[in-house]
Amino acid sequence: MTLKDFISEENIHLNENFSSWQDAVRFAGNMLIGSGSINERYREDMVKMVETNGPYIVIMPGVALAHARPNGNVFKNQVALLTIPQGVNFGNKDNDPVHYLFAIAARTNKEHLVMFKAVAEFISEEKNLQALQEAVCLKDIEF
Repeated sequence: MTLKDFISEENIHLNENFSSWQDAVRFAGNMLIGSGSINERYREDMVKMVETNGPYIVIMPGVALAHARPNGNVFKNQVALLTIPQGVNFGNKDNDPVHYLFAIAARTNKEHLVMFKAVAEFISEEKNLQALQEAVCLKDIEF
């Protein structure tokens, strides 16, 4: 499975800016709520994961993978994507600021791993990160 299997146009917003990482994560969560993928509890759990465990979700320079345990709050496997040109800091001194936020909603732990793998494969390609950086519309990105 590839990222294309888990992401839809309604869950992609390009060129957004936020005053805090919490606002960015909640915005991504709101996209997932709007698509019927999660409820408000999961959105807030994504924020609490970082508040509790630190900015470990910032997995490489400029990229964060927001997520939480499903706990019955995920209804459909889905990924939301935000591009943030100005960047937002999560407190990860090695990898801040974040310019690409992927919010992952998975119903089970096994599906969680499959989705993480799909995102990892996408971001491991330099051409994909370049496309995200330069994108002005969704057609500029090939999933």
